[in-house]
Amino acid sequence: MIPTPYPLRVNPLNVRIVTIANVPDDLAQAWLQHLRDFDVAHPGCHFEVMADAPEMSVADMLRAVQVTPGLTFQQIIERDR
Repeated sequence: MIPTPYPLRVNPLNVRIVTIANVPDDLAQAWLQHLRDFDVAHPGCHFEVMADAPEMSVADMLRAVQVTPGLTFQQIIERDR
């Protein structure tokens, strides 16, 4: 079990699943679209996504996370390369 600062069961009827996906840059958008498609198909689900690619510019990262329907961003942090 991966330790997490968040409770695994926010709602007793839901299960929190933590996934870390390491995918090539050119597959990042496809992976996020897959996740978004699942989210849309199952309205009871809620996803929080973090993407980290220090070699990418903020503009490139924003292009990589463009999916339909669009994601709601809460925070974008640029860090040193």
